[in-house]
Amino acid sequence: MVSQENKPTVAIVDEIEDMRVDQLHEIGRKASTGGWFVSKGESVLLAHEDGSCSFYDITNSEEKAEFKPPAGISPNLWGDCWLIRAAGADGCAGKYVVTASSGNALESGFCSWDFYTRDVRAFHVEDATVKSSRRLLGPRPNISLYRRTASSTIMVPENRQWWYRPCGPLLVSTASGHKVVKVYDIRDGDEVMKWELQKPVAVMDYSSPLQWRDSGRVVLAEAESVSLWDVNSLTPRALLSVSLHGQQISALHVDNTDAEVGGGVRRRFGSVEGNDGVICTQDSISVLDFRLPSGVGLKVSKHGVNIQSVSSHGDSIFVGCSEQLSTASGKAHSRIQQYSLRKGTLLGTYALPESNAHFHYSAISQVWGNTDVVMGVCGLGLFVFDTMQQEGQSSSLAVDYMKTHQIRDVIGPNDMYSPSFDYSASRVLVISRDRPAFWRYLF
Repeated sequence: MVSQENKPTVAIVDEIEDMRVDQLHEIGRKASTGGWFVSKGESVLLAHEDGSCSFYDITNSEEKAEFKPPAGISPNLWGDCWLIRAAGADGCAGKYVVTASSGNALESGFCSWDFYTRDVRAFHVEDATVKSSRRLLGPRPNISLYRRTASSTIMVPENRQWWYRPCGPLLVSTASGHKVVKVYDIRDGDEVMKWELQKPVAVMDYSSPLQWRDSGRVVLAEAESVSLWDVNSLTPRALLSVSLHGQQISALHVDNTDAEVGGGVRRRFGSVEGNDGVICTQDSISVLDFRLPSGVGLKVSKHGVNIQSVSSHGDSIFVGCSEQLSTASGKAHSRIQQYSLRKGTLLGTYALPESNAHFHYSAISQVWGNTDVVMGVCGLGLFVFDTMQQEGQSSSLAVDYMKTHQIRDVIGPNDMYSPSFDYSASRVLVISRDRPAFWRYLF
């Protein structure tokens, strides 16, 4: 028979366990400017404001490795990071830590380290005409590529969006508003390829216009089209161009079938996903299918919203968007919408709470979902919802559109800068670029 006096002890232990599940675990003391789960969610790779990267074992709450940058590096240069597997010069399997600028930057570049020796293998910083100590913590729309100084009529370059994406040993680089695309080797930093587009690279607030479809093909969003390029040979070759028909692109997601395994939301996509990616414009959501001459397999009309971010999973497309509530007040209501590829319609809406915050503070900068959860992050926190199931849902657009789902959880503070997140193995990682990263269990 169980002793009565032991019952309170059991209750206390259960309460402590519950507290641990909901607890936010801060990772280190350095501010993180980018970060993702690796090793099937058991570890985290982080880029820091001082130019370093760290590999952190969250299972044992221990930093396993620190990757130090070259001396004299500018602060807040990095905005993204990756753990890449690629064969070394000797043909043996190698592993590299890669970090690079992402989005708005006064300076930009990339750096790679050998994962095992922690030695710098490649380091490149773009030429910068204007030097400044200003710190950019969040995205800024409609970026002016040039500014006029107060004391002179000389036009000088202003900060612009820079983009870098690795896949295997290759890293592709470009900048919004530019036409030049370059390819580097992360193992030694050599430039191995360079070409010029017909139109400037597109400007988007939260999506990269440069994304890999697989290890040999790259997708580039241009001012009036989205193009697919073959980079398997020494000379790049355009394979397909998807016309935007005069529409401005606002968000892009491309399925990468050769992404690194063991990650979270940046997982490797299977060839059975049923689509190559998603383009969002002012009028519609287009599902990419590069097997077709037009490059588009399905087009879905969007309804009274401005889309900032997009992702896809199986038969569903998730978009982070906003609806203008009042022209006079300038307020917008942020929400996540889920579309069905099978039905070609809007299935449901996940609404964030109304807020008086500035639009660029409440805009959903990243969205993701699967069959269990839907997540969207903005400056006010990471909002989590239970995913609605497609089976048994009405095909009536009016009924689906009115179906709004309640918030399941809100993770993190309500004052985050340029936030992003990752999800793997029931764990959530949240990045706010002005403070250390943190993670939490999600059940």
